[in-house]
Amino acid sequence: MAPLWRSFFRFLAERGVDSLCLPPHFRCWGDVPQCVAVGVLVGRYAVCRGERRGGRLGMWEGVEVLGGRGAGVCRWVLARRCAGGRLEVDFSPPERPRIVVDLSLWGEHTPGEKHELVEQILATLGAVRRVLWDGNLWVTNAPGEFLELLGLHARGLVHRMNISGGPPPLEKPVVLDPEGDCLFTEEAARSHWEFIIGGIVDKERTAKSGTRRLAELLGVEKRCRIELRGSLVGVPDRINKIAEIVLSALAGVPLEEAILRAQAKRDRVYRLMWEIQRRALRLPDGRLAITRDALAEANWLGAPPGEVELALRKTHAVVLG
Repeated sequence: MAPLWRSFFRFLAERGVDSLCLPPHFRCWGDVPQCVAVGVLVGRYAVCRGERRGGRLGMWEGVEVLGGRGAGVCRWVLARRCAGGRLEVDFSPPERPRIVVDLSLWGEHTPGEKHELVEQILATLGAVRRVLWDGNLWVTNAPGEFLELLGLHARGLVHRMNISGGPPPLEKPVVLDPEGDCLFTEEAARSHWEFIIGGIVDKERTAKSGTRRLAELLGVEKRCRIELRGSLVGVPDRINKIAEIVLSALAGVPLEEAILRAQAKRDRVYRLMWEIQRRALRLPDGRLAITRDALAEANWLGAPPGEVELALRKTHAVVLG
């Protein structure tokens, strides 16, 4: 799966856009061409005929992009409104894959968890935008209360997420479930179109088998778990992080590398604690001890020194030698 900007910039080049100037204070969360593509597709910007100067930022698929101050001249500009001619963007972004966050269990959440759930979905939108665009993110079985909280958390957000009060499209679905009976692999990523993540946050209560119940409500039998070297320990459980792992796997990143990239400090420390406990010895006084070689082996995930020290403190382990 190639990032969306490649096909979008090829489209611009085919329509005669050879140079494009970005507006002042252009905000970008990642790769410049991807930000341009998403900005146009969601309707935040238009591609307008006009001359402007700027510094060269790069050349992508035959389109030179300029921004800020500089002597370079471009014949097209990115703007909120066009003063002159406007390019008709009849570009069709890919409909698949679909990252689906289903809110069938919304009513079981506490008020605080509902706010957290909205924040995770907004973070998921950011993850999707780094590779695809809003149209690849579906929020399904969404009640009116979700829309109210979305407006509260993201006032003024321009987006094109697919928010539906009904079920998601189900062509080749798989539910990402830590209790799933199949293992999510690179091959599983390539063979499915809808990746369903349960809209579940259980910070203030225990959502027992929540994802399984959600899958049953949707009528999806395929439930796969994401493991890291045979264990769930250290696999991120936030909705946006699961989406990041799936998108990376679809882009050809090995699954283990995708998981390690998505890990937060908390995930790395928990996994390192688990690895230390597996290799530690019990001293006569009851303390855990681990050799330096075993500690280095335990830290195959590459946690920085500060996190290694934190994991040792939390496991109350001492280092021998």
